[in-house]
Order: sequence, then structure tokens, then C-alpha cells
Amino acid sequence: MSDVLETFIFPEGRTIIEEGDDAREAFMIERGKVRVYINKNGKEVDLAELGEDQIFGETALFTGSEYGASVQAIEETTVVKITPEILDIKIRLCDPMIRALIRMMMERQRQTNEQIADLKEKA
Repeated sequence: MSDVLETFIFPEGRTIIEEGDDAREAFMIERGKVRVYINKNGKEVDLAELGEDQIFGETALFTGSEYGASVQAIEETTVVKITPEILDIKIRLCDPMIRALIRMMMERQRQTNEQIADLKEKA
């Protein structure tokens, strides 16, 4: 594995990840802002706005399933790609309890996002 992390620049309005796509990597925002949203009954429901030093697509690091939300650049945004392999190297020496705690928190966040979307849709 290379010691150099891959960096990408996305122009304003560009979709970075799409809900339902295979989740293979996460991204950390170095500069810029993104909008996180899901499609619920044909409507886009905003979940969050993220900026510098925040991470999105994190479920890819543990589940390898599908992205649960779409992410779009609000302004020109620079991101660093985080693969499961990179994360494993960084946390290899972590206590297994910490790893379990992170997975539990991610599942709770997914459930919370679904509940927020349901509430916003009803409003």
C-alpha cells in the first residue's frame, strides 16, 4: 500500500457518492462543504451539511454494503479517500472494544438518519 493518500477535488454541484451505490470507501473533507441527503418517496431529504475535517461514507469502512445516502459538493470541495485497508492500518493496534464501539455507533447513526428522514417527510 502506498503511504500517499489519494485526494480528489469536486466542483460545486457534483455528486460524490450516490445512495444505493456499492460502498467501497469513505472520504474526509480537507476543504469545502457537502450536503448529505437521501431520497424518500421521490423527495430529496437533507440529513446534514458537512465541512472541513468531517467524514462521510463511513459505513463503507465497516459494512461494505451500499451507501445509505447521497453526498453532493455545495462548493468546490477537496476530499481524501479512506479505504477499509487504510483504516485497518490506522486502528490495527486499537483495543477491540473501541472497534466494536465504532461499529455500534455507526449502526445507531444509520437508524437515526432513517428516523430523521421520516420526520422531515411528514412535516
